[in-house]
Amino acid sequence: MISTEGRPQWWSMAITRSALRLIPAGDTRDRWQQELVTELYGLSRTEQARHTWGVVTRAPALRAAATAPDRIVPEAVMRKPLRCRVGWHKWSHRYTDEHLRYLECTRCHKQGDAYDYLPPMGWG
Repeated sequence: MISTEGRPQWWSMAITRSALRLIPAGDTRDRWQQELVTELYGLSRTEQARHTWGVVTRAPALRAAATAPDRIVPEAVMRKPLRCRVGWHKWSHRYTDEHLRYLECTRCHKQGDAYDYLPPMGWG
């Protein structure tokens, strides 16, 4: 049997999630829903009601902040190109400040081994 002590009331979680539907769908809304519902755990019913009321009254301000055109934190995470994820890099020669040569992928900027540290090849 799962203990319900410290768990939020169903109405508190439902109202909190509903209020946050003002935020456009995506990672931002999911993150805020998880964070604000998590804060309900361990609160008494009175504290949950106060917290839920605060979320409801501040949701429009949160939407304005989340959709502002001058937001500093971008939500889109740059992903590696498919070719690089499967190991088909487009290697290019680069040089360090100390004039050591190394390889770098021009698509994902992964660095390869420096030629100066590879064992010599040939008749050795």
